[in-house]
Amino acid sequence: MAKFIKKRTKTNKTPAKRWLSGFTLIELLVVVLIIGILAAIALPQYNRAVLRSRFVQAQTLARNFADAATRYYLANGHGPSYWSDLDLALPSGCTDGGKEKGWFACPPNSRISCDLYGGADENIVCFLNMSDSQHIAYAQWFGPESNQRQCWAPVDFADGQAVCKAMGGQKIGSSNHGSCMGCDVYTLP
Repeated sequence: MAKFIKKRTKTNKTPAKRWLSGFTLIELLVVVLIIGILAAIALPQYNRAVLRSRFVQAQTLARNFADAATRYYLANGHGPSYWSDLDLALPSGCTDGGKEKGWFACPPNSRISCDLYGGADENIVCFLNMSDSQHIAYAQWFGPESNQRQCWAPVDFADGQAVCKAMGGQKIGSSNHGSCMGCDVYTLP
């Protein structure tokens, strides 16, 4: 009789067998909830990091062209009128605006376009176009005595504002410039 009782009470699963039986619905829901919370926290930071890296690409491009425009200015006494005036070729895959003075655009996946402005406000502005209303721009003035740099972002584009601030920008006002209507302007160090 003792053998019968021992066999009958030994119905509990061992820890190894319990593990093989799977997870409970509550455990799975908790894991999915934790992953969702982490994704909600990490995704905006990831988007800002991508935006900032693309902004640095536009910034580097504008700086290189501003250096070339300064060399042109020093050699000729005035700023360039077209990109072809510079001793620097357009990046691979980018197309010149042709007869339109001072404009070029790069392939859609890079989302970068640049303008060359002459006259009293000689600068190069490279735009990072995220959508029709969401963009961010880097402006670099050129010439022998100009070292002015600015970051422009629309007032309703929080990620753009955050990138300008992360680059060390100090807000100096707003702009209704034809290239950036309703943008906050940040001066960069």
